[in-house]
Amino acid sequence: MIRLRNVCKSYPSGDTELRVLKEVSLDVSEGEFVSIMGPSGSGKSTLMHIIGCLDVPTSGSYQFRNQHVGELSPVELARLRNQEIGFVFQNFHLLPRMSALRNVELPLVYAGERKDVRRARAMRLLSEVGLADRMHHLPNELSGGQKQRVAIARALANQPSLLLADEPTGALDTATGKDIMTLFQKLNENGMTIILITHDPHVASYATRVIRIVDGQIVDDQGRAGA
Repeated sequence: MIRLRNVCKSYPSGDTELRVLKEVSLDVSEGEFVSIMGPSGSGKSTLMHIIGCLDVPTSGSYQFRNQHVGELSPVELARLRNQEIGFVFQNFHLLPRMSALRNVELPLVYAGERKDVRRARAMRLLSEVGLADRMHHLPNELSGGQKQRVAIARALANQPSLLLADEPTGALDTATGKDIMTLFQKLNENGMTIILITHDPHVASYATRVIRIVDGQIVDDQGRAGA
């Protein structure tokens, strides 16, 4: 599904360049549950942004399902993000004046789905993440764990082939974080490809493959097929 080769990412920093990723090569197959783990500043979030087509490499190549991402137009990139990739973030990124149901419907609005289709799918997804009785509540009426469940349902709205999660338990207590990680495991068991970014070894351990990144380079890859 994912194939990165010699990916580098640099940013201007005064008169020099800050090298965040250095010659990263990585393959992820359909159906894997991968944790990318590293300390703050290691480059793990930058790597996720590139995999999620939110940023582009300075050099190197990236293929998503045999498409060369660097050759796609901005419109094609937006379509790929909308249709193929779901995003879950540490701070939920829910719209505060919209109910849980409307938040989950939003990606379907952008995708042009009919109102009856998007309403039915959003209701089903919220039921599947255990929020059938909270779908008409606003975000400020939900707990942290409930907000993250809404965010996961929203990420799944367009039936993506890949789910990207950046520190999804970072704003949650330990027990709630465990519930969220168990939900990710269940999604993966049902066939969802998941890439999780974390600095926490315990959170990373829920995945079937753990990649460690330090100073912009992959230093360990545990659980890789054939490893």
